[in-house]
Amino acid sequence: MAACALRRWKGAVPGALAGGGLFLLGRLEFLPDPVMTVALLFCGGLVAGLLTPGSVKDGAVAGAVCGVLVALLAASGAALMSLVESNPQYPPFWMTFGFYALILTALLLPYNAVGGAAGTAVRNGVRRGGTGAGERGRWIGIGVGTAVIAGSSLLVAFLGPLLLAPPLAGGFIAGYAAGPRPEDGLEAGLVAALFGTGLFLIPFLWTASHAEGFVAGLAGMVGIALGLLFPLLGTVAGVAGAVVRASFGKEQGRNLGGPED
Repeated sequence: MAACALRRWKGAVPGALAGGGLFLLGRLEFLPDPVMTVALLFCGGLVAGLLTPGSVKDGAVAGAVCGVLVALLAASGAALMSLVESNPQYPPFWMTFGFYALILTALLLPYNAVGGAAGTAVRNGVRRGGTGAGERGRWIGIGVGTAVIAGSSLLVAFLGPLLLAPPLAGGFIAGYAAGPRPEDGLEAGLVAALFGTGLFLIPFLWTASHAEGFVAGLAGMVGIALGLLFPLLGTVAGVAGAVVRASFGKEQGRNLGGPED
C-alpha cells in the first residue's frame, strides 16, 4: 500500500508543477483562453499519468491528487496577489484562498483525473498486463458507474431531491464489480465518480461561461457544489458496494456448506 501511494505521488507532484506553470502562463496571457482552459484542466493530470507506473486506475488517482495540488497552488497565488495589491475592497487573505481553493478543486480534480488515466494508458502502450476476467469486470463496472453519473446531467431538471442518487448508484456499481475488498471498492468508486463528474459538469461549465446574470451564477454554484460532493459520495458508495459483495459471497459460502469465515 505504501509503495502504491509513493508511486502515485511521484507522478502527482511533477504533474502539479506542470499545472502550476500552465496557470502562471495563463495569468501572463501567453496563450489564448480556450487553449489555456483545456491545458489547465487536463495537462497536469496527463503529465502525472505519464509518470505513474501501474494501472489506469493508478493514473486516475495520481491525476486527481495533481488536480488538488494545482488548485491549492493557484489559490495561494491568487491570495498572495490580493496581499500585494493591498486593495481595501478585497476580502481577507484566508477568505480569498478558501474561495479559489473551493472553486478550483471542484473543476481541476475530476478533469485532471481523466488526464491522469489517459497518461497512464499511453504509458502502458500495447502491454496487455491485467486483462483477466476480474480486471475486465472491474472496468465494466467503472464504465457503467461513469455512465450513470454522467447521464444524470441530462435529467437534472427531473431528478430534484434525487440529484445525489446517481453518484451513489454509480459508485456502488463500480465498487461491487471491483471485488470484495473495501480498498478495491474505494478506488473503483472514486475513479467512476471522477470520470462521471467530469462529464457531468460539462453542461454546467458551458452554461456558466455562455449565459448571463442569475442563470450563469446559479450554474456555476451548482457545478461547484456537485463537483465536490459527487466524488465523495461515489467513493463511499464504492466501498459499500465492495462490502455488500463480500457479504454476499460469505452468504453463498454458508448456503453451500463452506466455512463461515
